[in-house]
Amino acid sequence: MNIINKVIEKMKGEKIIRTEKDEDKTLTLTKGPEGISVKFNGITYSRLAEKKIFTGSYWDYFTPLPLLYEKANILMIGLGGGTIVYQINKLYGKNINMDVVEIDKKMVELSKEFIPEEIKKINLLVEDGIEFLKKDKKKYELVFLDAYDGDKIPDSFLEEKTIENISRVLTEDGVLAINYAMSFKAIVFFQNYIGKLKRYFKVYLVNNPFGSGNTIILCSKKMDKTELLEKINKMQQNSDNLHVIKGYNNMSNG
Repeated sequence: MNIINKVIEKMKGEKIIRTEKDEDKTLTLTKGPEGISVKFNGITYSRLAEKKIFTGSYWDYFTPLPLLYEKANILMIGLGGGTIVYQINKLYGKNINMDVVEIDKKMVELSKEFIPEEIKKINLLVEDGIEFLKKDKKKYELVFLDAYDGDKIPDSFLEEKTIENISRVLTEDGVLAINYAMSFKAIVFFQNYIGKLKRYFKVYLVNNPFGSGNTIILCSKKMDKTELLEKINKMQQNSDNLHVIKGYNNMSNG
């Protein structure tokens, strides 16, 4: 972690709980006013607010998606510290089955301290998500793509072959949800990526792609916007998740 990130953490009142270092990265587990966070070279990959399921950030927008099905088999590519795993398990418990693929062994070890009880409830696979998708696997109702190297999705996940492989592992009415962080380079390639996705899916954007740091791209094989919203709006609403319901009801075509 560089000196700038250390200064920022100190200003926020964050305390480093644990550090894992490699040749090109530093992973840290910190605790501060916003809760407990997992960071990759200073970039927040996961966060848990104290005594709350919802964080007020992009992770929350994955939480209504299991409502699209009576019981969902979920494939998540990119664990990070495990915020989404924590949220989905807390909200749906035995109504979901979750396979999670994470390439970074040190990140996996950090996640076991970040969400120790929830990690035990998933099938965690330490391997390359691209290679996993090439294999003949079981079908999933939902695929969550949150794979990052620093602040960008690895180029291999943006290729049409990967999109085709994700479509293949989804059920006939399956849905792919992608966390797309709007860095400068990502904005440049955004429309090209959307065009590739449209060859396989109906594509929707949960928020304004140029108005926030992260956009959730929702890709549906069968369900249209009306059917998606009808099921998503069954989510029990409270003050902590109103931003999620609002975000989906303002969902636009990709």
